[in-house]
Order: sequence, then C-alpha cells, then structure tokens
Amino acid sequence: MNRYIGIFILTLIVVFLLFFILPMFIWRFTSDIDFVSYLVASLVLLATFIITQLFYIIDLLKGKK
Repeated sequence: MNRYIGIFILTLIVVFLLFFILPMFIWRFTSDIDFVSYLVASLVLLATFIITQLFYIIDLLKGKK
C-alpha cells in the first residue's frame, strides 16, 4: 500500500509543479483565473487518484497470472 501512496504523492507533486511553472511561460491571465485554477486543481486530484488506481489494478491483474 505504501507504493501506491508514494505514486499518488509523487504524481501530485509533479502535476502541481507543472501547474505553477507553466503559467510563468504563458502569461495570459483572465478575470476568471480563480475559477480556472480551482477547476484545474480538482481535475488534477481526480486524475491523480485514477492513475494510482490504474497502477493498483495492473498489479492486481499481474498477481492473478
């Protein structure tokens, strides 16, 4: 289980670093930047959870063979 927690945390760190670094290169802020930021952050959390679950399912299927 520690492996999947590590994958989850590592994926979150990488995505949030990209989330804060990429806007420095694309400097077009709109008036709805807060809404977009919250939307992206929630989608990132959902995607990270799905990626971690996919790793778990892959390992579970490998164990059955």
